[in-house]
Amino acid sequence: MSQAKLLFFPEGTHGNGDKLLPFKKGCFHVAVESQAFIQPVVISKYHFLKSKAKIFNRGQTIIKILPEVSCAGLSKDDIPALMERVQKMMQREYEQLSEE
Repeated sequence: MSQAKLLFFPEGTHGNGDKLLPFKKGCFHVAVESQAFIQPVVISKYHFLKSKAKIFNRGQTIIKILPEVSCAGLSKDDIPALMERVQKMMQREYEQLSEE
């Protein structure tokens, strides 16, 4: 069996506010069904992107790779708690990174 790597954006789009957008369930269903690990990655605010005008200016962003989260032994009934756990973990880090 091959070990494929999948990349998901749990918000379903990008935001640039003070909080992460609500997570969608799809990627968590895939992770639980395949008993995979979730590797959360957080990107700080990027003030250099003017989203509506689709203009990039010079700027910096910080990318932080958080500890992986195992889905071993989880079922679809565990998905809401898993989503909440991962979102809280990522939100905390997003707030810290955005202060830097």
